[in-house]
Amino acid sequence: MSLRARQIDARRHRILDAAALLIRQTGGTDFSMRSLAEAAETAPATPYNLFTSKDGLLYALLSRSLDDITHQGLALSARDPLDQALEAAMKAADIFLLDPAYMRPLYQFLLGVVDPIHRPKFIERSLAYWRAALAGAEAEKLFKGTLSRSTLEYALMAQFMGVLDFWIHDDIDAAGFRSRVTSGTVLLLLPFANDTQRARLLRRLRSAQKISHRPSPSAVVSIGTQARPVQESKT
Repeated sequence: MSLRARQIDARRHRILDAAALLIRQTGGTDFSMRSLAEAAETAPATPYNLFTSKDGLLYALLSRSLDDITHQGLALSARDPLDQALEAAMKAADIFLLDPAYMRPLYQFLLGVVDPIHRPKFIERSLAYWRAALAGAEAEKLFKGTLSRSTLEYALMAQFMGVLDFWIHDDIDAAGFRSRVTSGTVLLLLPFANDTQRARLLRRLRSAQKISHRPSPSAVVSIGTQARPVQESKT
């Protein structure tokens, strides 16, 4: 990489870091590009030169968050292929819960704005996450034809995004997010399970349903820097 390319890359990362900090500080994505340039200590035109638009900048942040989710979420320890898919879903949920002050506003933007330029690429990358999560199941030939696999990967993504939408709008708390991701994922995997896998998945489902039936706490999600999913206080 040339010196100029390294300098451009450094400015790009500095602007993205400043944008992430503004989201955490303000609780939203409504900051101006001028205030972002000031926070990043760059010229006012630099964010536009590097990202073209505010939407382009926010999708760059989304893409960076997806890089982290993919890197961490697909570091799977389960041996059973269906357990791997469930583990990938739960790891993704936990990554969101680690940083709600940032992930909530950022993904509110994703779920609330129609963008024919950036969104299709992001959705395809998201779909690739679930395709990778099902790689073990495909290798074990649990699917009858590509239709079942492609349908399942899309269904897993849609189910996760639906539960995510509830969480980012405070309709469910952290425990509810995890339990509904668990139960929804299990229900989608059950048709492909053998007897042993089915028994194990049903145990996970029953455990998740016990949590989801608890009353939701009225307290707001506490914001912290714990290296684990945020636990919400109950009143």
